[in-house]
Amino acid sequence: MPASESPALFSRLQIHEVVGAGDGADGGICVIRCIEGIAGVGQVFVPERDRDTVDPEVTLTLEVIEKFRRSLEFIGPPHSAAVLLSGGPLEVLREGDVLVSHPTPDWYRKLEASGLRVQDFDRSPRLPDVRRAHLAFAGYEVKPTTTVGHAHPDAAAELDRRWNSLTTSARLVDEEGEFCMLVPGRGCFERGWVRIKDPVGADLPSRLLAGAGHEEFLAVSVDGRTLCAVSDEEYDKWIIVHRFDEEDRGA
Repeated sequence: MPASESPALFSRLQIHEVVGAGDGADGGICVIRCIEGIAGVGQVFVPERDRDTVDPEVTLTLEVIEKFRRSLEFIGPPHSAAVLLSGGPLEVLREGDVLVSHPTPDWYRKLEASGLRVQDFDRSPRLPDVRRAHLAFAGYEVKPTTTVGHAHPDAAAELDRRWNSLTTSARLVDEEGEFCMLVPGRGCFERGWVRIKDPVGADLPSRLLAGAGHEEFLAVSVDGRTLCAVSDEEYDKWIIVHRFDEEDRGA
């Protein structure tokens, strides 16, 4: 498998020290530094023999991340931690070796099944802090821009129609068909914004439900000015359109 085909959103860990082996050949403890992406507990890694090739014959599962005697679910660059790896012999690893996550993350596959193309993580300072964005989506005082009742005879199609109209007016998607998403699910805050290209360009709510199982999602324009989201409430689906530039002006 060519490592060069993996975008930066796949995590890479560099071995600093192999501290101790587990029972038999089933892994052990290493000190690592995360050099790319967001590494999480449960992720599977394979050795990267050079920047262009990996060795899929050796698979190691990240079981535990510990830093300053605290257990973590995720780690990102440039942080170091002690990790427990299982699934293969650690004698194949040396100081300076790199492990790359493998295979494609589940959330990546789900987005692609929805007709979306994952470009990369987007760390642009133009984008809002993810917790600020989530507050604009799920805060106590948030009001919907429009709602579609669950009892509507064709609720999914109506939600798509209103989403298409509102997001076009709000200019959520740029001229290249790109926007950013906070991917729903575990680790979304740590993962941060993911740049998405949408070659279909319409009916995103029903596509995300069919391909990824997501009834709720949150997106922002690549310039960080506009948030558009779908929230699943007790009786209705909400579409929320929020302008950060208006918020900053106190509008």
